[in-house]
Amino acid sequence: MLAAVYRGPGILRIEEVPVPEVLPGEMLVRVDACGVCGTDIKKIQRGLLPGPRIFGHEIAGTVARVGAGLSRFREGDRVALHHHVPCSDCFYCRSGAYAQCSAYKRNGTTAGYEPAGGGFAEYVKAMDWIVERGTVPVPAGTRPEVAAFLEPVNTCLKAVRKARVAKGEAVLVVGQGPIGLLLTQLCRWIGADVLASDMLPDRREASRRLGATVTFAGSADVAREVKALTGGRGADCAFLAALGQAPFQQAIDAVRPAGRIMVFAATSPGETASIDLGALCAAEKEILTSYSASVDVQDLAARLVFGGEIRVEGLITHRFPLEEAARAIDVASRPVPGVLKVFLQAPAGAGC
Repeated sequence: MLAAVYRGPGILRIEEVPVPEVLPGEMLVRVDACGVCGTDIKKIQRGLLPGPRIFGHEIAGTVARVGAGLSRFREGDRVALHHHVPCSDCFYCRSGAYAQCSAYKRNGTTAGYEPAGGGFAEYVKAMDWIVERGTVPVPAGTRPEVAAFLEPVNTCLKAVRKARVAKGEAVLVVGQGPIGLLLTQLCRWIGADVLASDMLPDRREASRRLGATVTFAGSADVAREVKALTGGRGADCAFLAALGQAPFQQAIDAVRPAGRIMVFAATSPGETASIDLGALCAAEKEILTSYSASVDVQDLAARLVFGGEIRVEGLITHRFPLEEAARAIDVASRPVPGVLKVFLQAPAGAGC
Protein backbone atom coordinates (compact mmCIF):
# COMPACT_ATOMS: atom_id res chain seq x y z
CA MET A 1 0.00 0.00 0.00
CA LEU A 2 1.01 3.66 -0.25
CA ALA A 3 1.89 5.72 2.81
CA ALA A 4 3.37 9.13 3.55
CA VAL A 5 6.45 8.12 5.53
CA TYR A 6 8.16 10.62 7.79
CA ARG A 7 11.92 10.11 7.51
CA GLY A 8 13.27 13.03 9.51
CA PRO A 9 12.86 16.80 10.01
CA GLY A 10 10.78 18.13 7.13
CA ILE A 11 11.08 14.90 5.12
CA LEU A 12 7.84 13.20 4.09
CA ARG A 13 7.98 10.65 1.26
CA ILE A 14 5.31 8.63 -0.50
CA GLU A 15 6.47 5.02 -0.27
CA GLU A 16 5.14 1.53 -0.69
CA VAL A 17 4.93 -0.27 2.65
CA PRO A 18 3.41 -3.61 3.67
CA VAL A 19 -0.26 -3.66 4.61
CA PRO A 20 -0.31 -4.23 8.39
CA GLU A 21 -0.91 -7.79 9.53
CA VAL A 22 -4.11 -8.16 11.52
CA LEU A 23 -3.82 -10.21 14.72
CA PRO A 24 -6.69 -11.66 16.79
CA GLY A 25 -8.98 -8.95 18.10
CA GLU A 26 -7.57 -6.32 15.72
CA MET A 27 -8.93 -4.89 12.50
CA LEU A 28 -7.68 -3.28 9.33
CA VAL A 29 -9.40 -0.07 8.26
CA ARG A 30 -9.28 1.51 4.83
CA VAL A 31 -8.59 5.21 5.43
CA ASP A 32 -11.30 7.24 3.69
CA ALA A 33 -10.21 10.57 5.19
CA CYS A 34 -7.59 11.78 7.65
CA GLY A 35 -7.37 15.31 8.97
CA VAL A 36 -4.05 17.12 9.09
CA CYS A 37 -3.54 18.11 12.72
CA GLY A 38 -1.23 20.80 14.05
CA THR A 39 0.54 18.31 16.30
CA ASP A 40 1.49 16.16 13.31
CA ILE A 41 2.69 19.24 11.44
CA LYS A 42 4.97 20.14 14.35
CA LYS A 43 6.38 16.61 14.59
CA ILE A 44 7.13 16.52 10.88
CA GLN A 45 8.48 20.03 10.37
CA ARG A 46 10.46 20.26 13.61
CA GLY A 47 11.65 16.67 13.69
CA LEU A 48 10.33 16.11 17.20
CA LEU A 49 10.47 12.32 16.86
CA PRO A 50 12.88 9.98 15.07
CA GLY A 51 11.77 8.44 11.78
CA PRO A 52 10.56 6.39 10.12
CA ARG A 53 6.95 6.88 11.21
CA ILE A 54 3.55 7.23 9.58
CA PHE A 55 1.55 9.99 11.25
CA GLY A 56 -2.12 10.94 11.01
CA HIS A 57 -4.62 10.39 13.81
CA GLU A 58 -7.90 12.07 12.80
CA ILE A 59 -9.10 8.95 11.02
CA ALA A 60 -12.36 7.85 9.45
CA GLY A 61 -12.60 4.79 7.24
CA THR A 62 -14.16 1.48 6.33
CA VAL A 63 -13.39 -1.85 7.97
CA ALA A 64 -11.48 -3.95 5.41
CA ARG A 65 -10.50 -6.99 7.49
CA VAL A 66 -11.18 -8.29 10.99
CA GLY A 67 -8.99 -10.48 13.14
CA ALA A 68 -9.94 -13.79 14.68
CA GLY A 69 -12.44 -13.56 17.52
CA LEU A 70 -13.66 -10.07 16.61
CA SER A 71 -17.45 -9.85 16.43
CA ARG A 72 -18.20 -6.22 17.24
CA PHE A 73 -17.32 -5.01 13.74
CA ARG A 74 -17.37 -6.60 10.31
CA GLU A 75 -16.04 -5.80 6.87
CA GLY A 76 -17.78 -2.81 5.32
CA ASP A 77 -18.60 -1.06 8.60
CA ARG A 78 -17.75 2.62 8.65
CA VAL A 79 -15.83 3.79 11.70
CA ALA A 80 -13.94 6.67 13.25
CA LEU A 81 -10.84 5.82 15.26
CA HIS A 82 -9.24 7.26 18.35
CA HIS A 83 -5.54 6.42 18.61
CA HIS A 84 -5.25 6.50 22.41
CA VAL A 85 -7.28 4.74 25.10
CA PRO A 86 -6.56 4.88 28.86
CA CYS A 87 -6.44 1.88 31.17
CA SER A 88 -9.15 3.42 33.43
CA ASP A 89 -7.58 1.88 36.54
CA CYS A 90 -4.31 3.71 37.32
CA PHE A 91 -3.77 6.74 39.58
CA TYR A 92 -4.13 9.18 36.68
CA CYS A 93 -7.25 7.54 35.27
CA ARG A 94 -8.93 7.51 38.67
CA SER A 95 -8.29 11.25 38.89
CA GLY A 96 -9.58 11.85 35.35
CA ALA A 97 -6.17 12.77 33.92
CA TYR A 98 -6.38 10.16 31.16
CA ALA A 99 -3.71 11.70 28.93
CA GLN A 100 -1.12 11.07 31.67
CA CYS A 101 -1.92 7.34 31.89
CA SER A 102 1.00 5.19 30.70
CA ALA A 103 -1.39 2.98 28.72
CA TYR A 104 -2.92 6.04 27.08
CA LYS A 105 0.51 7.09 25.84
CA ARG A 106 0.68 3.89 23.75
CA ASN A 107 -0.41 4.67 20.21
CA GLY A 108 -2.98 2.06 19.21
CA THR A 109 -3.33 2.74 15.46
CA THR A 110 -0.53 2.06 13.01
CA ALA A 111 0.30 1.73 9.34
CA GLY A 112 3.76 0.37 10.06
CA TYR A 113 7.02 1.25 11.84
CA GLU A 114 6.70 2.72 15.35
CA PRO A 115 2.94 3.25 15.91
CA ALA A 116 2.23 6.94 15.32
CA GLY A 117 -1.39 7.18 14.18
CA GLY A 118 -1.03 5.75 10.69
CA GLY A 119 -3.79 7.75 9.02
CA PHE A 120 -1.46 9.07 6.32
CA ALA A 121 -1.70 5.73 4.53
CA GLU A 122 -4.17 3.69 2.51
CA TYR A 123 -4.82 1.34 5.44
CA VAL A 124 -4.38 1.55 9.18
CA LYS A 125 -4.52 -1.18 11.81
CA ALA A 126 -6.54 -0.66 14.99
CA MET A 127 -5.10 -2.70 17.84
CA ASP A 128 -7.40 -4.70 20.07
CA TRP A 129 -7.74 -2.11 22.83
CA ILE A 130 -8.65 0.54 20.25
CA VAL A 131 -11.21 -1.78 18.66
CA GLU A 132 -12.74 -2.37 22.06
CA ARG A 133 -12.86 1.17 23.45
CA GLY A 134 -11.63 3.65 20.84
CA THR A 135 -13.67 2.83 17.74
CA VAL A 136 -16.91 4.68 17.03
CA PRO A 137 -19.46 3.52 14.42
CA VAL A 138 -20.23 6.17 11.81
CA PRO A 139 -23.90 6.67 10.89
CA ALA A 140 -25.04 6.19 7.30
CA GLY A 141 -24.94 9.38 5.28
CA THR A 142 -22.08 10.93 7.26
CA ARG A 143 -19.20 12.04 5.05
CA PRO A 144 -15.78 10.62 6.00
CA GLU A 145 -14.27 14.06 6.59
CA VAL A 146 -17.08 14.91 9.01
CA ALA A 147 -16.54 11.66 10.90
CA ALA A 148 -12.80 12.38 11.11
CA PHE A 149 -13.60 15.50 13.14
CA LEU A 150 -14.61 13.26 16.04
CA GLU A 151 -11.15 13.26 17.63
CA PRO A 152 -10.45 17.03 17.45
CA VAL A 153 -13.97 17.86 18.64
CA ASN A 154 -13.40 15.52 21.59
CA THR A 155 -10.15 17.29 22.52
CA CYS A 156 -11.85 20.69 22.37
CA LEU A 157 -14.86 19.52 24.35
CA LYS A 158 -12.55 18.15 27.02
CA ALA A 159 -10.84 21.57 27.26
CA VAL A 160 -14.15 23.44 27.45
CA ARG A 161 -15.31 21.22 30.29
CA LYS A 162 -12.00 21.52 32.10
CA ALA A 163 -12.25 25.32 31.81
CA ARG A 164 -15.68 25.13 33.50
CA VAL A 165 -17.38 27.26 30.86
CA ALA A 166 -20.94 28.03 31.94
CA LYS A 167 -24.05 29.45 30.36
CA GLY A 168 -24.07 33.24 30.39
CA GLU A 169 -20.32 33.67 30.77
CA ALA A 170 -18.25 35.88 28.49
CA VAL A 171 -15.58 33.75 26.82
CA LEU A 172 -12.75 35.01 24.62
CA VAL A 173 -11.26 32.62 22.06
CA VAL A 174 -7.89 33.86 20.82
CA GLY A 175 -7.23 32.43 17.34
CA GLN A 176 -9.92 31.32 14.90
CA GLY A 177 -8.21 28.57 12.96
CA PRO A 178 -9.90 25.14 12.84
CA ILE A 179 -9.39 24.51 16.56
CA GLY A 180 -10.42 28.01 17.58
CA LEU A 181 -13.60 27.71 15.52
CA LEU A 182 -14.44 24.41 17.23
CA LEU A 183 -13.86 25.99 20.65
CA THR A 184 -16.04 28.93 19.65
CA GLN A 185 -18.90 26.63 18.65
CA LEU A 186 -18.62 24.48 21.77
CA CYS A 187 -18.65 27.47 24.11
CA ARG A 188 -21.64 28.87 22.23
CA TRP A 189 -23.36 25.46 22.46
CA ILE A 190 -23.00 25.60 26.23
CA GLY A 191 -24.60 29.03 26.21
CA ALA A 192 -21.62 31.33 26.70
CA ASP A 193 -21.33 34.69 24.99
CA VAL A 194 -18.32 34.16 22.73
CA LEU A 195 -15.88 36.91 21.77
CA ALA A 196 -13.20 35.96 19.26
CA SER A 197 -9.99 37.41 17.88
CA ASP A 198 -7.88 36.61 14.84
CA MET A 199 -5.59 38.43 12.42
CA LEU A 200 -7.40 37.18 9.30
CA PRO A 201 -10.70 38.77 8.19
CA ASP A 202 -12.05 35.55 6.64
CA ARG A 203 -11.51 33.67 9.90
CA ARG A 204 -13.29 36.40 11.83
CA GLU A 205 -16.18 36.15 9.39
CA ALA A 206 -16.29 32.36 9.85
CA SER A 207 -16.33 32.91 13.60
CA ARG A 208 -19.35 35.19 13.36
CA ARG A 209 -21.19 32.66 11.21
CA LEU A 210 -20.52 29.97 13.80
CA GLY A 211 -21.76 31.88 16.82
CA ALA A 212 -19.27 34.51 17.98
CA THR A 213 -21.09 37.63 19.16
CA VAL A 214 -18.18 39.98 18.47
CA THR A 215 -14.84 39.50 16.72
CA PHE A 216 -11.66 41.54 16.98
CA ALA A 217 -8.67 41.93 14.71
CA GLY A 218 -5.58 40.54 16.39
CA SER A 219 -3.91 43.94 16.18
CA ALA A 220 -6.73 45.67 18.12
CA ASP A 221 -6.63 46.46 21.83
CA VAL A 222 -8.62 43.33 22.56
CA ALA A 223 -8.40 43.63 26.33
CA ARG A 224 -9.85 47.13 26.27
CA GLU A 225 -12.62 46.09 23.88
CA VAL A 226 -13.53 43.02 25.94
CA LYS A 227 -13.69 45.04 29.14
CA ALA A 228 -15.92 47.60 27.44
CA LEU A 229 -18.36 44.80 26.58
CA THR A 230 -18.31 43.24 30.06
CA GLY A 231 -18.97 46.14 32.39
CA GLY A 232 -15.26 46.83 32.81
CA ARG A 233 -14.49 43.39 34.26
CA GLY A 234 -13.08 41.37 31.36
CA ALA A 235 -13.87 37.90 30.07
CA ASP A 236 -14.70 35.17 32.54
CA CYS A 237 -12.53 32.75 30.58
CA ALA A 238 -10.15 32.87 27.62
CA PHE A 239 -8.98 30.07 25.35
CA LEU A 240 -5.57 30.26 23.74
CA ALA A 241 -5.93 28.70 20.28
CA ALA A 242 -2.91 30.50 18.82
CA LEU A 243 0.77 30.46 19.69
CA GLY A 244 3.16 33.23 20.65
CA GLN A 245 3.72 35.92 23.23
CA ALA A 246 1.16 38.33 21.76
CA PRO A 247 -1.81 35.90 21.78
CA PHE A 248 -0.86 34.70 25.27
CA GLN A 249 -0.66 38.25 26.60
CA GLN A 250 -3.95 39.08 24.92
CA ALA A 251 -5.66 36.24 26.77
CA ILE A 252 -4.09 37.19 30.12
CA ASP A 253 -4.98 40.87 29.80
CA ALA A 254 -8.56 40.29 28.62
CA VAL A 255 -9.58 37.99 31.47
CA ARG A 256 -11.13 39.48 34.58
CA PRO A 257 -9.64 39.08 38.06
CA ALA A 258 -10.28 35.50 39.28
CA GLY A 259 -10.94 34.44 35.69
CA ARG A 260 -9.53 31.44 33.82
CA ILE A 261 -7.08 31.12 30.93
CA MET A 262 -7.06 27.78 29.09
CA VAL A 263 -3.78 27.22 27.25
CA PHE A 264 -4.75 24.82 24.48
CA ALA A 265 -2.49 25.46 21.48
CA ALA A 266 0.92 24.78 23.04
CA THR A 267 1.63 21.06 22.71
CA SER A 268 5.35 20.84 21.87
CA PRO A 269 8.53 21.44 23.87
CA GLY A 270 10.07 24.86 23.35
CA GLU A 271 6.81 26.82 22.95
CA THR A 272 7.29 29.60 25.49
CA ALA A 273 5.74 32.85 26.69
CA SER A 274 6.65 35.12 29.58
CA ILE A 275 4.25 36.38 32.22
CA ASP A 276 4.23 38.77 35.17
CA LEU A 277 3.64 36.24 37.93
CA GLY A 278 3.07 38.92 40.54
CA ALA A 279 0.24 40.49 38.58
CA LEU A 280 -1.21 37.08 37.79
CA CYS A 281 -1.17 36.00 41.43
CA ALA A 282 -2.52 39.27 42.81
CA ALA A 283 -5.43 39.12 40.36
CA GLU A 284 -6.01 35.43 41.16
CA LYS A 285 -6.17 34.52 37.48
CA GLU A 286 -6.11 30.78 36.90
CA ILE A 287 -3.91 29.20 34.22
CA LEU A 288 -5.27 25.87 32.93
CA THR A 289 -4.04 23.43 30.32
CA SER A 290 -5.64 20.61 28.38
CA TYR A 291 -4.19 17.99 26.06
CA SER A 292 -5.64 15.25 23.88
CA ALA A 293 -9.00 13.49 24.12
CA SER A 294 -11.12 12.06 26.93
CA VAL A 295 -13.18 8.88 27.01
CA ASP A 296 -15.60 10.71 29.29
CA VAL A 297 -16.82 12.91 26.42
CA GLN A 298 -16.50 10.39 23.58
CA ASP A 299 -20.25 9.72 23.28
CA LEU A 300 -21.19 13.38 23.56
CA ALA A 301 -18.59 14.39 20.95
CA ALA A 302 -20.04 11.78 18.57
CA ARG A 303 -23.54 13.13 19.13
CA LEU A 304 -22.45 16.71 18.47
CA VAL A 305 -20.57 15.82 15.27
CA PHE A 306 -22.90 13.24 13.77
CA GLY A 307 -26.01 15.20 14.73
CA GLY A 308 -24.69 18.44 13.25
CA GLU A 309 -24.91 20.36 16.53
CA ILE A 310 -21.30 21.38 15.92
CA ARG A 311 -20.86 22.42 12.29
CA VAL A 312 -17.63 20.99 10.95
CA GLU A 313 -18.05 20.49 7.21
CA GLY A 314 -17.83 24.22 6.53
CA LEU A 315 -14.36 24.27 8.11
CA ILE A 316 -12.94 22.06 5.35
CA THR A 317 -11.09 24.15 2.79
CA HIS A 318 -8.67 21.68 1.16
CA ARG A 319 -8.66 18.01 0.21
CA PHE A 320 -5.52 16.36 -1.14
CA PRO A 321 -4.89 12.84 -2.38
CA LEU A 322 -2.50 10.82 -0.25
CA GLU A 323 0.18 11.18 -2.91
CA GLU A 324 0.27 14.94 -2.20
CA ALA A 325 0.75 14.60 1.56
CA ALA A 326 3.80 16.87 1.65
CA ARG A 327 1.86 19.63 -0.08
CA ALA A 328 -1.06 19.12 2.30
CA ILE A 329 1.24 19.55 5.30
CA ASP A 330 2.73 22.70 3.78
CA VAL A 331 -0.69 24.24 3.09
CA ALA A 332 -2.07 23.34 6.52
CA SER A 333 0.95 24.84 8.27
CA ARG A 334 0.39 28.34 6.87
CA PRO A 335 -2.29 30.53 8.54
CA VAL A 336 -3.24 32.44 5.39
CA PRO A 337 -6.60 33.55 3.95
CA GLY A 338 -8.66 30.70 2.56
CA VAL A 339 -7.00 27.92 4.57
CA LEU A 340 -8.72 26.20 7.48
CA LYS A 341 -8.98 22.42 7.74
CA VAL A 342 -6.95 20.26 5.37
CA PHE A 343 -7.67 16.57 4.69
CA LEU A 344 -5.88 13.69 3.04
CA GLN A 345 -7.92 11.16 1.10
CA ALA A 346 -7.00 7.62 0.04
CA PRO A 347 -6.24 7.00 -3.65
CA ALA A 348 -9.29 6.07 -5.71
CA GLY A 349 -9.67 2.34 -6.22
CA ALA A 350 -7.33 1.35 -3.39
CA GLY A 351 -7.65 -2.28 -2.37
CA CYS A 352 -5.84 -4.90 -0.40
